[in-house]
Amino acid sequence: MNSGNFPKFDEFLSPILNSCKDRQEHTLSETIEKMATEFGMSDNQKNALLPSGKRTYIYDRVEWAITYLVQAGLLERTGRSKFRISDAGLTELPVMPKKISHSYLQKFPSFVRFKELRHPKKQNTDDSNGMTPDEELEVLFERREDILIQNLLSSISNIKPSDFERLIIDLVLALGYGKNHEEMARVLGKSGDQGVDGEISQDKLGLDKIYLQAKKWDSKSSIGSGQIRDFIGALTIKNALKGIFITTASFSKDAKETALKDNTHKIVLIDGNELASLMIEHGIGVRTVRNYESKEIDEDYFESF
Repeated sequence: MNSGNFPKFDEFLSPILNSCKDRQEHTLSETIEKMATEFGMSDNQKNALLPSGKRTYIYDRVEWAITYLVQAGLLERTGRSKFRISDAGLTELPVMPKKISHSYLQKFPSFVRFKELRHPKKQNTDDSNGMTPDEELEVLFERREDILIQNLLSSISNIKPSDFERLIIDLVLALGYGKNHEEMARVLGKSGDQGVDGEISQDKLGLDKIYLQAKKWDSKSSIGSGQIRDFIGALTIKNALKGIFITTASFSKDAKETALKDNTHKIVLIDGNELASLMIEHGIGVRTVRNYESKEIDEDYFESF
C-alpha cells in the first residue's frame, strides 16, 4: 500500500485527544482500533505494513501522534502503552482548532524543546510531509538504496564478460545453489552474447537441476518475448523443469506474460534492479560503510520495577 493513500499522522492528533476527553486511561491498541473505525479503514489499510515490514502504518502513525501529544503536555503516560488526558489537555479541548497542526503544537514550550532535540540545527520544522520519524528514516534508506542500485548497474555494465561470469557465480553460490566456485565455473559457460548459461544444482547432491541463463545487456534495453521463447526451448532440450533468467536489462510485459503462461516449466525472471538488490542483500560488490541502530523504550524493563 502506498503511504499517500493513508491518513498522515498529524491527522490523528485531534481525534486521539478528543477520544481521551472522558479522563479515563486508554491503551495504544484500543486507540488504534478507534482510529481505524473513525477513519473508516478497510482490513487492507489496517494491515498495511511500512516498507520495512516490521510494523503497520496505523500502529506507527497513531503511536507517534500520541508521542507528540504527550510531548506537548496534552496527554500523560500512565504505564506501558497507556495514557490519559492531562489537565492541560482538558483546558485545551474547548479552544483548540478542529485540526491540530504542528504549528499549533509549537505554542507549547515542552513540544518546542522536544522538536529542538530532534532537529538541533533546524528551527521551526513542521513535519509537513506528514511522515513519522520512523517513516522518514525508511524513505531515506530506500532513496540511498535506489542510488546504490543504479551505481551497481553502471559498474556491471563496465566489466568484461569473464568478470560478469564470476559475478553470476558469486550470486548463485550466495543464493545457496551449487557446491563451490570451481564447480560453478565448470558448469556455467559463456553464451557468446555477453552472457553465461548452464545447469546448476539446486541441492548439494545435484539431484535437482536448474537451467540458468544470464545476459549482460544495456540497462536501458528490454528482453522481449522472443528471448523467453528461446529460453523455454533450451529448457525443453535440456529436460529441465526449472529455469532462472537473469539480465542487467528489464523484461517487457510480453516477456513476463510468456514466462507465466508456460505451464511446463517454472521460470524465475530477475531483471537489472532485482539483480542489484540481490547483490546488496548478499553483500556482493558492496560493503557496509556504517550502521545505524534505532532503539525504543523497553517497557518490560520499567514494568519490572
